[in-house]
Formats: sequence, structure tokens, C-alpha cells
Amino acid sequence: MSKLKVVSIGGFGHSVFVFDDMLEMAEAQLVGFAPAFEGESLSIVTNHQIYNDKIKQFDDYRKMLAEIRPDVAIISTRLDKIAAITIEAANAGCNLICEKPLALSHTSLKKVYKAVKENNAELFAMHSMRSEGAFITAHNLCRSGEIGEVVLANGRKSYKWGTRPDWFADRETYGGTICWVGIHALDFIHYITGLEFRSVMVMQGNFAHPDFKDCEDNCAFVLEMSNTAHATVSVDLLRPSFAPTHGDDWVRIVGTKGIIEANASKGTCNLITETKGPADIPVAKRGKMFRNFLLSLSGKAEYAPELTTRDAFMLTHVCLCARDAADTGKKVGIEEKLWD
Repeated sequence: MSKLKVVSIGGFGHSVFVFDDMLEMAEAQLVGFAPAFEGESLSIVTNHQIYNDKIKQFDDYRKMLAEIRPDVAIISTRLDKIAAITIEAANAGCNLICEKPLALSHTSLKKVYKAVKENNAELFAMHSMRSEGAFITAHNLCRSGEIGEVVLANGRKSYKWGTRPDWFADRETYGGTICWVGIHALDFIHYITGLEFRSVMVMQGNFAHPDFKDCEDNCAFVLEMSNTAHATVSVDLLRPSFAPTHGDDWVRIVGTKGIIEANASKGTCNLITETKGPADIPVAKRGKMFRNFLLSLSGKAEYAPELTTRDAFMLTHVCLCARDAADTGKKVGIEEKLWD
């Protein structure tokens, strides 16, 4: 199979992780890039090691899609732009690597789903936590049955506030911290346990950033999982600036036979069971989930993607339901078969 032609649309988000995985790939090549909207900075591309003067820059992504006819479009931009551009790229015949969440409303998410299905596109969302060695290790331990059946999961996402773009202050363009940050924790709980979510209750608030009123700086979730186990998630944008890392990402999985604790920021994983431990488990090396996805598209069947198209839609849907729960103050059910 010939080398995959890849283009990048947008200048915000996790596309740098995709570029990292593409470095020195023989099977895929970045051939073009363009802003998602007028005036958007593209330094995310031009400042990355992947950039060279053979990669063509366009002012209009639609012209780029028509001229290059790429195999894969990376879409990573302001969150309110993702759904519409994903639909256009799917209709142009592209497979997709998309920033999350995939949409900021249930209606737009269903439109994205329809376009992806009708065009037989593969969609891979930027749930980059699945490449963290500590979470890969926890996944392997949990899926091997080491702790028995999962009965409880606790996840934490804590970030420094740092510098946030102005559009984070508006629900219409940002969508909310549940969808931008909370989705990571829901994803790594799902990735490690294999369980999905059936209902959710959430509280959220903004204590320290009144100028960004629609950017919640704290959220707390309680969820029921598909085996009737429970999960809790805490999210905050209040990590002190003097902390050694930007994020503090941690998960605890409690099973009928033991407990796994994994900290991605520290690169550690601990296991204790009824017969052994507590023990620090050697942590896997960082994964290359985006490389593996591209390899699967290039015809190498042995590289099964770590995240399915269904997973990507399911996780955005769960976050939109969680935001509904926070907005209404009510428990919200999550449809089981929506994305099958």
C-alpha cells in the first residue's frame, strides 16, 4: 500500500501527540495543513519537529481537502469547530483523527456519527491518556483478572490553570470542563476496566476564575458502570503553579480480589491482592496509539487500534450526558446501544 497522505486542520489541542507518533513513520506522511478558521495560529505545526518546507500550507482547509484528497485528516482546533469540520472531512473521503469532545451537543454528535457511518470512515479520537505507561500497565493487570471483578473506580484529573484562550470563557465555544477535561478520566477508567457507563450525577462550579465564568474549575462525578459497579471522578483546574508537573492524573481500581493504583504523572503502578503485595509494578513504556491507528489504516492488520470509532462516540456522549446532569441537578441515564 502507498504511503498514507495526512493533513492537519487547526492549531489547538492534542495534535502534537499525533505528530510525535508520526515522526520517522514510513507508512504515513504529513503533506498539508490549514487553519480551521480565519486568523487561527498554526504554530502547533510549524514549531513541531515534524514540520518541513515540503509540507504545503493552505489558507482554506476545504481547498486543501479538494486538492490533496488525503487519506487521513487530523482535526484539532477550537472545540465548537470540531463537529462541522469532521463532517466535511468525512464527506471528502477521509479517515479521521479528531480532538475530543467530538461535538458540543447531542444533536451535532448524531450528525457527526451519521457522516462517519455513511462514508465508512474510521474515526480515532485524541484520548491520549491511553498512551501513558502507568495506565497501560493498569489496563493489562485489570484485564488479566488480577483483581477479580471491578466494583469501584476512582479517577482524578487536576491541571494548572496556566494561560487559557479567551474562548474558554464561553459555553458556546468551550463546551465546559466536563467535556474538555473530565472526558480523559472517563476514558482511562473505561480503557482500564473495559466497563461502560449507565448513569451519571455531577456537580460543578467556578471558585477562582470569575472572568471565565463558563470554564468550571472543579467538577465531581458519580457514575454507575455497566456491571452495576460505581465510579467517581474529580476534576479541577486548580493545581498550584509550583507543582512539578502540569497535570496530576491518577486512578484507583478496586476489585473483588485486589486493588490497582496508577499515577500517570509520576509513572507508577501499585498492586495489592489477597495473596501478594503491595508491590510496585514495572511500568510499560509510553505507547504510540496514533502510530498504531495509522498502521492499521495502512493495511497492517496486526496493529489493532487501542480505541474504536464506537468508543470515541460513546465517550463524547457520556460527557454530554454528564454535563446535562450538572446543568439540571438530576441523575441522567446513558443509552446502552446508541452507538452500536
